[in-house]
Amino acid sequence: MKKYILVLLSALFFSSTLYADDQQDDRFYDLFPGTVVQKDNQLYLHTCRAADALFLLKFNHAEDQEKVSKLVEKYQKFWLYVSAYADEKNGKYYMTVNKIVAEHLNETCHLTDLLDELGS
Repeated sequence: MKKYILVLLSALFFSSTLYADDQQDDRFYDLFPGTVVQKDNQLYLHTCRAADALFLLKFNHAEDQEKVSKLVEKYQKFWLYVSAYADEKNGKYYMTVNKIVAEHLNETCHLTDLLDELGS
């Protein structure tokens, strides 16, 4: 009986520890649409908003970074919708991606690109 209680308490401890770790990140994650640019072996998100900015990407999950790197290799044109935390330091923009919400392959989200395609 003591073994079962010990196992139960251990399970509760580890599950609450995992939950607490998730809750320590007090950053606000917003949704950002953008195309991905690779420069100097680094990935950047070129946002599809009124403010034309490049954000150096960091990823909370290595599998998301691998996925984006593969998309860059495979597709000339695509855009992502990501849940991310954006920051600015010393005039440079950074974005920490928590999750890839949606992928739009063979499409663009930049208005200027869409207008160029319509004009062609």
